[in-house]
Amino acid sequence: MLNISDANIKFQLENMMVKVLHINYGVFYEPFPKHSHGANFYEAHLVVSGSGTLIADGETYPLQGGTLYMTGPFVSHEQLTQPEDPMDEYCIQFELSEGKGTKQGKISRLLKNTCFWIGEDKQNIRLLFELLTLEEEQKNIGYIESVVNLCSMILVSLARNYDGCRQSAEYASLTPDDKRMVITDNSFLYNSDGLTLTELARRLNLSTRQTERFLKKAYGKTFRQMKNR
Repeated sequence: MLNISDANIKFQLENMMVKVLHINYGVFYEPFPKHSHGANFYEAHLVVSGSGTLIADGETYPLQGGTLYMTGPFVSHEQLTQPEDPMDEYCIQFELSEGKGTKQGKISRLLKNTCFWIGEDKQNIRLLFELLTLEEEQKNIGYIESVVNLCSMILVSLARNYDGCRQSAEYASLTPDDKRMVITDNSFLYNSDGLTLTELARRLNLSTRQTERFLKKAYGKTFRQMKNR
């Protein structure tokens, strides 16, 4: 049974400071009454099995195995369960606050600005909760470090669900010089014996003069010095 409430789980995710307040697993035989949370407070639920209903800010949503939902600050919500098919679910409660010295990233922006979300979990968060359960039961050396890492992965997986699993822009936008450095490194690494300045310039789509300037700027060396190295 997973129930973590006093592990002092704190970590920084991009520019946000995360404080995990409670993680638990439970079976709901009775309705959970209407309530809301204060500023910076978020609560994510993963329904494992059973069925029920979520009422959030007056809107009704069906709940079943595989449903993931998150209620953020000031979102009024209550949870109803079917007595003949009670729900069991994982829940993680956490606070987000501004960190220092780091520009806001996409993950922290999604987590901070998403006050309500419901849908199918496409990131297999259940596995992360099961690993947390194992850590809580065994409490082996490195327990806290492992729990922190798993909590961080759960929040990243939440953001990926919100975002629809789109490719990260950080990996999709290399600069022209970045691309040229990859081509240059591979050319000298695998074809240095027969590589000429003219051939490298062709691969980089530059003139030979521009290629020499690029090598000087990026590596601090001439073509001949690169060959010798």
